[in-house]
Amino acid sequence: MNNYSPPQRLRRQLSLLSLLSFSLIGCADLWEQNVKAQTENTESSPAIAVDVALAKPQPLTKELEYTGTTAPVREASIKAQIEGRLQKLLVDVGDRVGGEEVLAEIEDDLLLGAVDQAKAEKMAQRSEVLTAQSQVGDAQIRVEQARLQLQQAQADIIRLETSLNARIEQARLEVDQTQADAARFRLLAEEGAGGVQQAEQAETRARQAKEILRNEQASASQQLSQAKTAAKTASQILNSAIAQVQIEQQRVGAATAQMNAQRASIDQAQTRQEYATIRAPFPGRVLRRLSESGNLVQPGTEILQLGDFRQLEINVQVSELELAQIALQQKVNVKLDAFPGQSFTGVVTRISPQADVNSRLVPVEITMDNPGEKIGAGLLARVSFGSSAETNVVVPESAIVDEDSIFVVTKAGEKDVLERRSVTLGQTTNGKVEIVAGLAPQERFVVRSSRPLQPDSQIRLSVLSEK
Repeated sequence: MNNYSPPQRLRRQLSLLSLLSFSLIGCADLWEQNVKAQTENTESSPAIAVDVALAKPQPLTKELEYTGTTAPVREASIKAQIEGRLQKLLVDVGDRVGGEEVLAEIEDDLLLGAVDQAKAEKMAQRSEVLTAQSQVGDAQIRVEQARLQLQQAQADIIRLETSLNARIEQARLEVDQTQADAARFRLLAEEGAGGVQQAEQAETRARQAKEILRNEQASASQQLSQAKTAAKTASQILNSAIAQVQIEQQRVGAATAQMNAQRASIDQAQTRQEYATIRAPFPGRVLRRLSESGNLVQPGTEILQLGDFRQLEINVQVSELELAQIALQQKVNVKLDAFPGQSFTGVVTRISPQADVNSRLVPVEITMDNPGEKIGAGLLARVSFGSSAETNVVVPESAIVDEDSIFVVTKAGEKDVLERRSVTLGQTTNGKVEIVAGLAPQERFVVRSSRPLQPDSQIRLSVLSEK
Protein backbone atom coordinates (compact mmCIF):
# COMPACT_ATOMS: atom_id res chain seq x y z
CA MET A 1 0.00 0.00 0.00
CA ASN A 2 1.41 3.46 -1.03
CA ASN A 3 1.97 5.70 2.12
CA TYR A 4 3.16 8.85 0.23
CA SER A 5 1.10 12.04 0.63
CA PRO A 6 0.05 13.94 -2.56
CA PRO A 7 2.83 16.60 -2.28
CA GLN A 8 5.41 13.90 -1.76
CA ARG A 9 4.09 11.89 -4.70
CA LEU A 10 4.33 14.99 -6.96
CA ARG A 11 7.90 15.73 -5.92
CA ARG A 12 8.86 12.06 -6.61
CA GLN A 13 7.38 12.15 -10.15
CA LEU A 14 9.22 15.41 -10.95
CA SER A 15 12.48 13.82 -9.84
CA LEU A 16 11.95 10.81 -12.11
CA LEU A 17 11.18 13.06 -15.10
CA SER A 18 14.34 15.06 -14.52
CA LEU A 19 16.42 11.87 -14.35
CA LEU A 20 14.88 10.59 -17.62
CA SER A 21 15.67 13.87 -19.39
CA PHE A 22 19.30 13.71 -18.36
CA SER A 23 19.48 10.11 -19.65
CA LEU A 24 18.06 11.02 -23.08
CA ILE A 25 20.45 13.93 -23.43
CA GLY A 26 23.37 11.60 -22.61
CA CYS A 27 22.26 9.02 -25.21
CA ALA A 28 21.97 11.72 -27.88
CA ASP A 29 25.48 12.90 -27.13
CA LEU A 30 26.77 9.30 -27.31
CA TRP A 31 25.07 8.69 -30.70
CA GLU A 32 26.57 11.91 -32.12
CA GLN A 33 30.01 10.83 -30.91
CA ASN A 34 29.53 7.36 -32.50
CA VAL A 35 28.49 8.85 -35.88
CA LYS A 36 31.43 11.19 -35.77
CA ALA A 37 33.77 8.29 -35.01
CA GLN A 38 32.36 6.26 -37.88
CA THR A 39 32.72 9.20 -40.26
CA GLU A 40 36.31 9.73 -39.16
CA ASN A 41 36.86 5.94 -39.59
CA THR A 42 35.42 6.04 -43.13
CA GLU A 43 37.54 8.97 -44.12
CA SER A 44 40.65 7.20 -42.81
CA SER A 45 39.79 3.68 -44.43
CA PRO A 46 37.81 4.29 -47.67
CA ALA A 47 38.28 0.75 -49.24
CA ILE A 48 35.69 -1.82 -48.13
CA ALA A 49 36.85 -5.43 -47.76
CA VAL A 50 34.74 -7.85 -49.84
CA ASP A 51 34.68 -11.59 -50.42
CA VAL A 52 34.37 -12.27 -54.18
CA ALA A 53 33.36 -15.56 -55.83
CA LEU A 54 33.06 -16.81 -59.42
CA ALA A 55 29.55 -17.56 -60.68
CA LYS A 56 29.23 -21.28 -61.42
CA PRO A 57 26.30 -23.37 -62.68
CA GLN A 58 25.57 -26.13 -60.19
CA PRO A 59 22.63 -28.08 -58.79
CA LEU A 60 20.73 -26.20 -56.11
CA THR A 61 20.57 -29.29 -53.94
CA LYS A 62 23.32 -31.82 -53.32
CA GLU A 63 23.10 -34.94 -55.48
CA LEU A 64 22.24 -38.13 -53.65
CA GLU A 65 25.11 -40.60 -53.37
CA TYR A 66 24.70 -44.36 -53.41
CA THR A 67 27.40 -46.63 -52.06
CA GLY A 68 28.54 -49.88 -53.58
CA THR A 69 31.60 -52.08 -53.81
CA THR A 70 33.98 -52.46 -56.73
CA ALA A 71 34.23 -55.86 -58.38
CA PRO A 72 35.86 -57.14 -61.57
CA VAL A 73 33.56 -57.04 -64.57
CA ARG A 74 34.08 -60.79 -65.02
CA GLU A 75 35.01 -63.49 -62.57
CA ALA A 76 35.82 -67.12 -63.26
CA SER A 77 36.20 -70.09 -60.98
CA ILE A 78 39.03 -72.23 -62.35
CA LYS A 79 38.25 -75.88 -61.59
CA ALA A 80 39.85 -79.22 -62.43
CA GLN A 81 38.07 -81.28 -65.09
CA ILE A 82 39.97 -84.50 -64.53
CA GLU A 83 41.28 -86.50 -61.59
CA GLY A 84 44.97 -86.44 -60.77
CA ARG A 85 47.75 -84.90 -58.74
CA LEU A 86 48.27 -81.17 -59.15
CA GLN A 87 51.81 -81.19 -60.52
CA LYS A 88 52.36 -77.44 -60.97
CA LEU A 89 50.54 -74.29 -59.80
CA LEU A 90 52.27 -71.48 -61.64
CA VAL A 91 50.49 -68.33 -60.34
CA ASP A 92 49.72 -66.71 -57.01
CA VAL A 93 47.21 -64.17 -55.67
CA GLY A 94 47.56 -60.79 -57.41
CA ASP A 95 49.45 -62.10 -60.44
CA ARG A 96 48.43 -60.74 -63.82
CA VAL A 97 47.76 -63.43 -66.45
CA GLY A 98 47.08 -63.27 -70.15
CA GLY A 99 44.39 -65.03 -72.11
CA GLU A 100 45.20 -68.74 -72.64
CA GLU A 101 48.18 -68.47 -70.29
CA VAL A 102 49.00 -71.73 -68.50
CA LEU A 103 47.95 -71.52 -64.84
CA ALA A 104 48.43 -75.08 -63.60
CA GLU A 105 49.27 -78.60 -64.77
CA ILE A 106 47.89 -81.96 -63.64
CA GLU A 107 49.85 -85.21 -64.06
CA ASP A 108 48.87 -86.79 -67.40
CA ASP A 109 50.90 -90.03 -67.60
CA LEU A 110 47.78 -92.23 -67.44
CA LEU A 111 46.05 -90.00 -69.94
CA LEU A 112 48.95 -90.32 -72.37
CA GLY A 113 48.79 -94.11 -72.03
CA ALA A 114 45.06 -94.05 -72.70
CA VAL A 115 45.61 -91.99 -75.84
CA ASP A 116 48.31 -94.38 -77.13
CA GLN A 117 46.13 -97.43 -76.41
CA ALA A 118 43.18 -95.85 -78.18
CA LYS A 119 45.37 -95.11 -81.20
CA ALA A 120 46.63 -98.72 -81.30
CA GLU A 121 43.07 -100.05 -81.19
CA LYS A 122 42.15 -97.71 -83.97
CA MET A 123 44.98 -99.06 -86.13
CA ALA A 124 43.78 -102.65 -85.52
CA GLN A 125 40.24 -101.68 -86.45
CA ARG A 126 41.57 -99.91 -89.52
CA SER A 127 43.24 -103.18 -90.54
CA GLU A 128 39.93 -105.00 -90.09
CA VAL A 129 38.23 -102.45 -92.32
CA LEU A 130 40.84 -102.94 -95.04
CA THR A 131 40.50 -106.75 -94.81
CA ALA A 132 36.73 -106.51 -95.06
CA GLN A 133 37.02 -104.14 -98.02
CA SER A 134 39.38 -106.64 -99.73
CA GLN A 135 36.88 -109.45 -99.17
CA VAL A 136 34.17 -107.28 -100.66
CA GLY A 137 36.35 -106.83 -103.72
CA ASP A 138 36.89 -110.60 -104.03
CA ALA A 139 33.17 -111.22 -103.68
CA GLN A 140 32.44 -108.64 -106.35
CA ILE A 141 34.88 -110.40 -108.68
CA ARG A 142 33.06 -113.68 -108.07
CA VAL A 143 29.80 -111.93 -108.81
CA GLU A 144 31.13 -110.76 -112.14
CA GLN A 145 32.42 -114.23 -112.96
CA ALA A 146 29.07 -115.78 -112.09
CA ARG A 147 27.29 -113.18 -114.15
CA LEU A 148 29.53 -113.99 -117.16
CA GLN A 149 28.87 -117.72 -116.72
CA LEU A 150 25.14 -117.09 -116.61
CA GLN A 151 25.30 -114.94 -119.70
CA GLN A 152 27.36 -117.68 -121.45
CA ALA A 153 24.86 -120.36 -120.45
CA GLN A 154 21.97 -118.27 -121.68
CA ALA A 155 23.79 -117.64 -124.98
CA ASP A 156 24.48 -121.41 -125.30
CA ILE A 157 20.78 -122.16 -124.87
CA ILE A 158 19.87 -119.73 -127.63
CA ARG A 159 22.56 -121.08 -129.97
CA LEU A 160 21.61 -124.70 -129.19
CA GLU A 161 17.94 -124.04 -129.78
CA THR A 162 18.73 -122.49 -133.14
CA SER A 163 20.99 -125.38 -134.19
CA LEU A 164 18.62 -128.09 -132.99
CA ASN A 165 15.64 -126.47 -134.61
CA ALA A 166 17.52 -126.41 -137.91
CA ARG A 167 18.50 -130.11 -137.63
CA ILE A 168 14.96 -131.14 -136.66
CA GLU A 169 13.55 -129.18 -139.53
CA GLN A 170 16.02 -130.83 -141.90
CA ALA A 171 15.05 -134.25 -140.56
CA ARG A 172 11.38 -133.44 -140.93
CA LEU A 173 11.89 -132.38 -144.55
CA GLU A 174 13.80 -135.62 -145.14
CA VAL A 175 10.88 -137.59 -143.66
CA ASP A 176 8.41 -135.77 -145.88
CA GLN A 177 10.56 -136.37 -148.95
CA THR A 178 11.07 -140.06 -148.29
CA GLN A 179 7.41 -140.61 -147.53
CA ALA A 180 6.48 -138.88 -150.76
CA ASP A 181 8.99 -141.02 -152.69
CA ALA A 182 7.70 -144.19 -151.05
CA ALA A 183 4.10 -143.34 -151.91
CA ARG A 184 5.01 -142.53 -155.52
CA PHE A 185 7.01 -145.76 -156.04
CA ARG A 186 4.22 -147.83 -154.45
CA LEU A 187 1.69 -146.24 -156.75
CA LEU A 188 3.88 -146.99 -159.79
CA ALA A 189 4.33 -150.55 -158.62
CA GLU A 190 0.62 -151.05 -158.29
CA GLU A 191 0.10 -149.67 -161.77
CA GLY A 192 2.86 -151.89 -163.09
CA ALA A 193 5.00 -149.00 -164.09
CA GLY A 194 7.65 -149.51 -161.47
CA GLY A 195 9.32 -152.26 -159.47
CA VAL A 196 8.15 -153.48 -156.07
CA GLN A 197 11.76 -153.43 -154.86
CA GLN A 198 12.10 -149.70 -155.46
CA ALA A 199 8.89 -149.10 -153.54
CA GLU A 200 10.14 -151.13 -150.59
CA GLN A 201 13.46 -149.29 -150.61
CA ALA A 202 11.64 -145.93 -150.58
CA GLU A 203 9.52 -147.06 -147.62
CA THR A 204 12.67 -148.17 -145.78
CA ARG A 205 14.28 -144.76 -146.36
CA ALA A 206 11.09 -143.11 -145.06
CA ARG A 207 11.14 -145.17 -141.86
CA GLN A 208 14.84 -144.32 -141.39
CA ALA A 209 14.11 -140.61 -141.86
CA LYS A 210 11.39 -140.79 -139.18
CA GLU A 211 13.78 -142.52 -136.83
CA ILE A 212 16.41 -139.87 -137.45
CA LEU A 213 13.79 -137.18 -136.73
CA ARG A 214 12.83 -138.78 -133.42
CA ASN A 215 16.50 -139.13 -132.47
CA GLU A 216 17.17 -135.49 -133.32
CA GLN A 217 14.19 -134.36 -131.25
CA ALA A 218 15.26 -136.48 -128.28
CA SER A 219 18.86 -135.25 -128.53
CA ALA A 220 17.70 -131.62 -128.78
CA SER A 221 15.49 -132.01 -125.73
CA GLN A 222 18.34 -133.50 -123.71
CA GLN A 223 20.85 -130.86 -124.80
CA LEU A 224 18.41 -128.03 -124.03
CA SER A 225 17.71 -129.51 -120.59
CA GLN A 226 21.43 -129.67 -119.84
CA ALA A 227 21.96 -126.09 -121.04
CA LYS A 228 19.08 -124.80 -118.92
CA THR A 229 20.43 -126.67 -115.91
CA ALA A 230 23.81 -125.02 -116.42
CA ALA A 231 22.14 -121.61 -116.73
CA LYS A 232 20.17 -122.23 -113.52
CA THR A 233 23.34 -123.23 -111.73
CA ALA A 234 25.09 -120.09 -112.98
CA SER A 235 22.15 -117.98 -111.76
CA GLN A 236 22.37 -119.59 -108.31
CA ILE A 237 26.10 -118.94 -108.19
CA LEU A 238 25.48 -115.32 -109.15
CA ASN A 239 22.84 -114.86 -106.44
CA SER A 240 25.13 -116.46 -103.88
CA ALA A 241 28.00 -114.18 -104.91
CA ILE A 242 25.74 -111.12 -104.65
CA ALA A 243 24.63 -112.20 -101.17
CA GLN A 244 28.26 -112.68 -100.18
CA VAL A 245 29.05 -109.15 -101.39
CA GLN A 246 26.28 -107.80 -99.20
CA ILE A 247 27.60 -109.74 -96.20
CA GLU A 248 31.11 -108.46 -96.76
CA GLN A 249 29.80 -104.89 -97.16
CA GLN A 250 28.00 -105.20 -93.84
CA ARG A 251 31.26 -106.35 -92.28
CA VAL A 252 32.97 -103.28 -93.76
CA GLY A 253 30.21 -101.05 -92.34
CA ALA A 254 30.50 -102.63 -88.90
CA ALA A 255 34.29 -102.35 -88.91
CA THR A 256 34.08 -98.72 -90.08
CA ALA A 257 31.59 -97.90 -87.32
CA GLN A 258 33.93 -99.43 -84.75
CA MET A 259 36.83 -97.45 -86.17
CA ASN A 260 34.81 -94.20 -86.01
CA ALA A 261 33.81 -95.00 -82.44
CA GLN A 262 37.45 -95.55 -81.63
CA ARG A 263 38.30 -92.22 -83.26
CA ALA A 264 35.78 -90.60 -80.92
CA SER A 265 37.47 -92.37 -78.02
CA ILE A 266 40.81 -90.99 -79.16
CA ASP A 267 39.35 -87.47 -79.37
CA GLN A 268 37.91 -87.88 -75.90
CA ALA A 269 41.20 -89.14 -74.52
CA GLN A 270 43.09 -86.29 -76.16
CA THR A 271 40.57 -83.79 -74.78
CA ARG A 272 41.06 -85.23 -71.29
CA GLN A 273 44.79 -84.94 -71.84
CA GLU A 274 44.33 -81.27 -72.80
CA TYR A 275 42.36 -80.77 -69.56
CA ALA A 276 45.58 -81.62 -67.73
CA THR A 277 46.86 -78.18 -68.76
CA ILE A 278 44.71 -75.47 -67.12
CA ARG A 279 44.66 -72.15 -69.00
CA ALA A 280 43.24 -68.71 -68.25
CA PRO A 281 39.90 -68.14 -70.03
CA PHE A 282 40.58 -64.39 -70.28
CA PRO A 283 43.23 -61.82 -69.27
CA GLY A 284 42.95 -60.86 -65.63
CA ARG A 285 44.39 -61.16 -62.15
CA VAL A 286 44.34 -64.01 -59.65
CA LEU A 287 41.85 -63.31 -56.85
CA ARG A 288 42.23 -66.46 -54.77
CA ARG A 289 44.47 -69.53 -54.70
CA LEU A 290 42.52 -72.48 -53.32
CA SER A 291 44.93 -75.40 -53.78
CA GLU A 292 48.62 -76.19 -53.74
CA SER A 293 51.03 -78.26 -55.82
CA GLY A 294 50.92 -81.94 -54.88
CA ASN A 295 47.24 -81.95 -53.91
CA LEU A 296 44.98 -84.61 -55.39
CA VAL A 297 42.16 -82.96 -57.34
CA GLN A 298 38.87 -84.33 -58.59
CA PRO A 299 36.67 -83.07 -61.41
CA GLY A 300 35.05 -79.92 -60.03
CA THR A 301 37.78 -79.15 -57.47
CA GLU A 302 38.25 -75.35 -57.40
CA ILE A 303 41.89 -74.35 -57.84
CA LEU A 304 41.88 -70.59 -58.56
CA GLN A 305 39.58 -67.61 -58.88
CA LEU A 306 40.30 -65.16 -61.68
CA GLY A 307 38.97 -61.63 -62.23
CA ASP A 308 38.98 -59.36 -65.28
CA PHE A 309 40.00 -55.90 -64.00
CA ARG A 310 40.08 -54.10 -67.33
CA GLN A 311 36.65 -52.86 -66.28
CA LEU A 312 34.99 -52.70 -62.88
CA GLU A 313 31.42 -53.40 -61.88
CA ILE A 314 29.62 -51.55 -59.07
CA ASN A 315 26.17 -52.56 -57.86
CA VAL A 316 24.14 -49.98 -55.96
CA GLN A 317 20.65 -50.07 -54.48
CA VAL A 318 18.61 -47.12 -55.81
CA SER A 319 15.32 -45.88 -54.37
CA GLU A 320 12.31 -46.47 -56.57
CA LEU A 321 11.63 -42.70 -56.31
CA GLU A 322 14.85 -42.00 -58.24
CA LEU A 323 14.43 -44.76 -60.80
CA ALA A 324 12.71 -42.53 -63.37
CA GLN A 325 15.86 -40.37 -63.53
CA ILE A 326 18.11 -43.32 -64.47
CA ALA A 327 18.53 -44.84 -67.95
CA LEU A 328 20.78 -47.42 -69.57
CA GLN A 329 24.09 -46.04 -70.89
CA GLN A 330 23.68 -42.98 -68.64
CA LYS A 331 27.00 -41.61 -67.41
CA VAL A 332 27.49 -41.37 -63.65
CA ASN A 333 30.10 -39.92 -61.33
CA VAL A 334 32.08 -42.38 -59.20
CA LYS A 335 34.29 -41.52 -56.23
CA LEU A 336 36.44 -43.98 -54.31
CA ASP A 337 37.55 -43.49 -50.73
CA ALA A 338 40.78 -45.27 -51.67
CA PHE A 339 41.55 -42.50 -54.21
CA PRO A 340 40.59 -39.23 -52.49
CA GLY A 341 40.33 -36.17 -54.68
CA GLN A 342 39.85 -38.23 -57.85
CA SER A 343 36.64 -38.67 -59.78
CA PHE A 344 35.82 -41.44 -62.24
CA THR A 345 33.11 -41.85 -64.85
CA GLY A 346 30.93 -44.93 -65.11
CA VAL A 347 28.02 -46.06 -67.28
CA VAL A 348 24.73 -47.65 -66.27
CA THR A 349 24.83 -51.11 -67.88
CA ARG A 350 21.95 -52.92 -66.16
CA ILE A 351 18.80 -51.93 -64.29
CA SER A 352 17.08 -54.79 -62.50
CA PRO A 353 13.40 -55.23 -63.35
CA GLN A 354 12.77 -56.47 -59.79
CA ALA A 355 12.76 -54.19 -56.74
CA ASP A 356 13.08 -55.47 -53.19
CA VAL A 357 9.53 -55.80 -51.87
CA ASN A 358 10.54 -54.62 -48.38
CA SER A 359 13.00 -51.79 -48.98
CA ARG A 360 11.68 -50.75 -52.42
CA LEU A 361 15.27 -50.52 -53.63
CA VAL A 362 16.23 -51.44 -57.19
CA PRO A 363 19.66 -52.98 -58.01
CA VAL A 364 21.52 -50.92 -60.62
CA GLU A 365 24.80 -52.05 -62.19
CA ILE A 366 27.50 -49.52 -63.05
CA THR A 367 30.48 -50.37 -65.29
CA MET A 368 33.60 -48.21 -65.38
CA ASP A 369 36.94 -48.45 -67.14
CA ASN A 370 40.02 -49.27 -65.08
CA PRO A 371 43.08 -47.98 -66.98
CA GLY A 372 46.21 -49.71 -65.79
CA GLU A 373 44.06 -51.91 -63.55
CA LYS A 374 45.09 -49.77 -60.60
CA ILE A 375 41.70 -50.10 -58.88
CA GLY A 376 41.12 -53.38 -57.09
CA ALA A 377 38.04 -55.24 -55.91
CA GLY A 378 36.14 -54.71 -52.66
CA LEU A 379 36.69 -50.92 -52.48
CA LEU A 380 33.96 -48.57 -51.27
CA ALA A 381 32.51 -46.62 -54.20
CA ARG A 382 30.21 -43.61 -54.03
CA VAL A 383 28.01 -43.21 -57.10
CA SER A 384 26.00 -40.09 -57.96
CA PHE A 385 23.62 -39.90 -60.90
CA GLY A 386 23.89 -36.52 -62.61
CA SER A 387 20.66 -34.68 -63.39
CA SER A 388 19.78 -34.39 -67.06
CA ALA A 389 18.16 -30.95 -66.50
CA GLU A 390 20.15 -27.76 -67.17
CA THR A 391 21.65 -26.11 -64.07
CA ASN A 392 21.71 -22.37 -63.34
CA VAL A 393 24.17 -20.21 -61.45
CA VAL A 394 23.75 -20.64 -57.68
CA VAL A 395 24.94 -18.00 -55.17
CA PRO A 396 24.72 -17.60 -51.36
CA GLU A 397 21.71 -15.68 -50.10
CA SER A 398 24.13 -13.17 -48.51
CA ALA A 399 25.05 -11.97 -52.02
CA ILE A 400 21.50 -10.74 -52.78
CA VAL A 401 20.86 -7.02 -52.17
CA ASP A 402 17.33 -5.64 -51.71
CA GLU A 403 15.79 -8.95 -52.81
CA ASP A 404 16.53 -8.58 -56.57
CA SER A 405 20.06 -7.20 -57.03
CA ILE A 406 23.64 -8.31 -56.75
CA PHE A 407 26.99 -6.52 -56.80
CA VAL A 408 29.20 -7.63 -59.69
CA VAL A 409 32.93 -6.94 -59.67
CA THR A 410 34.40 -5.87 -63.00
CA LYS A 411 37.74 -4.56 -64.12
CA ALA A 412 38.44 -0.96 -65.10
CA GLY A 413 42.04 -1.25 -66.15
CA GLU A 414 43.85 -2.62 -63.12
CA LYS A 415 41.16 -1.49 -60.69
CA ASP A 416 38.25 -3.60 -59.39
CA VAL A 417 34.97 -1.68 -59.54
CA LEU A 418 31.40 -2.47 -58.46
CA GLU A 419 28.34 -2.77 -60.62
CA ARG A 420 24.92 -3.19 -59.09
CA ARG A 421 22.88 -5.47 -61.32
CA SER A 422 19.27 -6.62 -61.21
CA VAL A 423 18.83 -10.40 -61.36
CA THR A 424 15.95 -12.84 -61.71
CA LEU A 425 15.84 -15.26 -58.81
CA GLY A 426 14.73 -18.87 -58.85
CA GLN A 427 14.39 -21.35 -56.04
CA THR A 428 15.99 -20.84 -52.63
CA THR A 429 17.10 -23.57 -50.25
CA ASN A 430 19.70 -24.17 -47.54
CA GLY A 431 21.05 -20.61 -47.70
CA LYS A 432 21.53 -20.71 -51.49
CA VAL A 433 19.53 -19.03 -54.24
CA GLU A 434 19.29 -19.83 -57.94
CA ILE A 435 19.99 -17.03 -60.47
CA VAL A 436 17.78 -17.56 -63.51
CA ALA A 437 18.95 -14.45 -65.40
CA GLY A 438 21.26 -11.48 -64.88
CA LEU A 439 24.49 -13.26 -63.86
CA ALA A 440 26.57 -15.25 -66.32
CA PRO A 441 28.94 -18.10 -65.42
CA GLN A 442 32.51 -17.05 -64.52
CA GLU A 443 31.42 -13.49 -63.64
CA ARG A 444 32.67 -12.28 -60.25
CA PHE A 445 30.18 -11.22 -57.59
CA VAL A 446 30.32 -10.03 -53.99
CA VAL A 447 29.42 -12.69 -51.45
CA ARG A 448 29.75 -10.45 -48.36
CA SER A 449 31.36 -7.14 -47.35
CA SER A 450 32.66 -5.53 -44.20
CA ARG A 451 30.31 -2.53 -44.61
CA PRO A 452 27.26 -1.70 -46.71
CA LEU A 453 28.11 -1.16 -50.38
CA GLN A 454 27.18 1.47 -52.92
CA PRO A 455 27.91 1.30 -56.68
CA ASP A 456 30.67 3.90 -56.24
CA SER A 457 32.19 2.28 -53.14
CA GLN A 458 35.90 1.59 -53.20
CA ILE A 459 36.63 -2.08 -52.51
CA ARG A 460 39.52 -4.36 -51.81
CA LEU A 461 39.38 -8.15 -52.34
CA SER A 462 39.86 -10.32 -49.27
CA VAL A 463 42.29 -13.21 -49.21
CA LEU A 464 39.32 -15.57 -49.44
CA SER A 465 38.23 -14.15 -52.80
CA GLU A 466 38.33 -16.21 -55.99
CA LYS A 467 40.40 -14.66 -58.75
